[in-house]
Order: sequence, then C-alpha cells, then structure tokens
Amino acid sequence: MKKKLVLVITLALCVGTLGWEKYSAFAMSTETNTPKENTITLFENTTLLSDNGTTIGILAPQTVTILNTSQRRVGHGEGYLVPIYQIFTWVGKAWIMPFNAALGEQVPSQANLELFGVEPIYFDPGLTKPTWIQLAPQTVKIKSKWGDRYLIETQNGDRWIAPRYESLYGMEEVRREVQLQNETKLLRSPSGLETGAALSPQKVKVNEVWRDWYRTESWLGPVWFKLPEMDTAVGQSRFNDNHVSGRIRHMMGINLLKEELRLHADFIRDPLVVYCSSG
Repeated sequence: MKKKLVLVITLALCVGTLGWEKYSAFAMSTETNTPKENTITLFENTTLLSDNGTTIGILAPQTVTILNTSQRRVGHGEGYLVPIYQIFTWVGKAWIMPFNAALGEQVPSQANLELFGVEPIYFDPGLTKPTWIQLAPQTVKIKSKWGDRYLIETQNGDRWIAPRYESLYGMEEVRREVQLQNETKLLRSPSGLETGAALSPQKVKVNEVWRDWYRTESWLGPVWFKLPEMDTAVGQSRFNDNHVSGRIRHMMGINLLKEELRLHADFIRDPLVVYCSSG
C-alpha cells in the first residue's frame, strides 16, 4: 500500500511539473532583453505575474524600473505577441503586461501634429480623466511627447491626446510652390486613401510638408500628394525652420473617417472643438 501511494505521488508530481513547464513555455517567451527604456509609468492598476503567467498581486499606478523585457502570446488561436516587463516588487521579481502605461519620460517638443480624425482630449497623460471635448481634424501644436501621447495647446489650456486615427507628427507649415512634371495622384492622407483624382503638370501652392509628402487645397478640400524626385519645389518660405522627423500612425478604421466626421458634424460648435455630452 505504501509503495502504491509513493508511486501515485511521484506520478502526480511529474505530471504537474510537465504541465507547469508547458504552460510556462506558452505564456512567456524564452528570450529576455535588456530594456531600451529603464522605467515605465503605470497609469492604472496593473496585475503582477509570475514566470508561468499566474497572478501574484496588483500594483497601483506608479513609475517602476524595468529589469528585463520579453513577450507573451495572448488571444485565441495563434494569438499575437505583446510586450511584458520584469520589475522588482515586494514579492520579488515579477512580470507586468500593462494595458495603460508609457515608457520613459515625456520629452519637450515644439512640433506640429496633423489630425485626420475626430479625437478626444484628456486632462492627464494616462487618459483616465476625459474632458468630454473632441477635436475636429486639424493641426495642433505639441508641447511634449510621451510615446504615442501628446501634450497639446487648446483654447481651454494644455490637454493630452493619443490619436486613434492616422496622424502626422512633425508636419511643417510652409509657403511653397511645387512644379509637377508629371500627372500626380491626390490622396486624402499619406496613408494611401485615394481620392480618384490627379493633378496635371503645373505649379501647385502647398501649405504643409511631411517628409516627401505635400498638402494643398483643392476642389476636393485638403489633399496630399507625393513629390517625385525629378520634380522641384520653389519659392520656399517656412513658418517653422525646425525640421522634426515625423512618423505615420496607421490605424484600423481609417476608411470610416468620412462617415465618422459626418456623424460628428452636428456637434461642431467652432473650428477647433467638437463638444459632446458627458451624460
């Protein structure tokens, strides 16, 4: 009887160990990397995870030091990989997979941000305190940048924004004439949403530049086009001489932009903001 009991316990331990290792391999990437940013700010309560992905505690909003970075697969089927971070806590080393956080610190910036969709603005960088005001598509002035969150100037003071739709960081305001040598397609934005129209070879006045993309006013409203290398720009007179390299943010749902703008049109009170009821 004792031999049978020992055998059963041994088998149970073996099965448990194999199951633990299998789950650990699934939950956590085997590779860890030295973080490029050594801190991360958590804006909401964040779950603490053990090496095998089980919950071991809850961490309140705060800034913590990152020890290592890795990835974890989530979702159904094959799922997708999301970044996770190892930090030191009162229970020792633990992993976090924050859903509302920002790496490093906010960096001062004097760049422009072109918004293509209706975007909500917030009182805080954690986007937990809404103002119940939305910005219509426009160009805004940035005061600081924190990952994909921006502190911008508004009529009501400085507010935070994290664009959900396409946006252009580092767009320059210019007064410039561009000589087009060939027929050039017109797009709603540099992401590739085409208008179906094109410009014949001619001189075109542009008022904004982002990388090698130019914005002009047309019979379709504001449109963008890419300048081929053989074409030239003349008569340049920049409003802002500080060139800031930009990046494009591709967002799902950009093709629904027109419909969303139409639905929000009734709420527009002035060229800057769209007011929404807090109820």
